[in-house]
Amino acid sequence: MPYRPLPPGGAHYVMNVPSRGPDGRRITVNSNLTNDQLVWNLRSAWNVAALNCLSPEYQPILDSYRAFLKGNARKLTAVNDRIEKTFTSRFEVKRDAIIERDGYTTQVYNFFALPAARAGFCRAALDMANRAVIAPPSDPLAFAQANFDGLLVPFDQFFIEYEAYQQASAAWDDKWGALFGPSQPGWVAVQEARASGAPCRA
Repeated sequence: MPYRPLPPGGAHYVMNVPSRGPDGRRITVNSNLTNDQLVWNLRSAWNVAALNCLSPEYQPILDSYRAFLKGNARKLTAVNDRIEKTFTSRFEVKRDAIIERDGYTTQVYNFFALPAARAGFCRAALDMANRAVIAPPSDPLAFAQANFDGLLVPFDQFFIEYEAYQQASAAWDDKWGALFGPSQPGWVAVQEARASGAPCRA
């Protein structure tokens, strides 16, 4: 009997993978962004990388992030102000707008902080940082348009690998689960998720 397949990158045994839209791209918090959202989500991703990619070889990420903020302070403030207005315009109570934006921001940060994709994300962020060192960006939007998709590649690759794990583990469960499932932590996690009513494709 082979061991039950393990999820890639040390990910959870059970998790939801974003589906693909008609254009083939994953439907996530980074879908269908306005220009201002694109800039701000890149800024957020860069911030996550600066906080989480801590090996010495990733120092350019932090250094270039600080330079990006300093060199584009006025433009980034203007982007933030416009985004703020889009939220406040949708709510009569300012506190509700703040809560909504905080929730959105948390989703963005959580997306880029996914531990199982961190190694690839750090490498992608380092590539971007090195480009920023060579040619310091003075146009945040142009820089985001040229670089943001590259930051998403490691996550899409992880989702592909996780879908393969879901298929392989489901096949194992069908063949071996009844006899040997209780000895496999992944099988137990899937059964517990199903029992709780949580969405589960594994």
